[in-house]
Amino acid sequence: MSTLQKDHVFGAGGSALAGGAIGGAVGGLLAGVPGFAIGGVAGTALGAVIGHKTAEARDKRGDLGHFQQIYQAMPYHVDGMTWDDYAPAYRLGLDSYVTRGATPIAQAGEALEAEWARVRDGSRLSWPQAEQAVVHAWSELDKSLGCKRV
Repeated sequence: MSTLQKDHVFGAGGSALAGGAIGGAVGGLLAGVPGFAIGGVAGTALGAVIGHKTAEARDKRGDLGHFQQIYQAMPYHVDGMTWDDYAPAYRLGLDSYVTRGATPIAQAGEALEAEWARVRDGSRLSWPQAEQAVVHAWSELDKSLGCKRV
């Protein structure tokens, strides 16, 4: 299990326990035993959601955490390249999706290549190597938002 997943499990689990205890106590005071049971279940669920969201918000990698966990397993990963080489490419993909998301990536390619020269921040990836990570970030966002590119 990755560090990111462990942080989220501990955050959600701890908050679920606290939420369940608080919910059960409040429910028990208001409605006796049935209230205790319902309050405990509701408090646990609410606590888990709040804990998970809090753990995500505290993650200093932000939305790059997912990619940091998987970049080495990707078919486009170049041996010898590290996260420091890939992070700027994923960041470009995530940031450019917001500004150019309606444009097919093939049409945005030239502008993204120029942007890569500006934002690469010491990355050793060439544009063709970085482009694959950018495309991957766009496709992940498309999937999560339910978009279909033409």
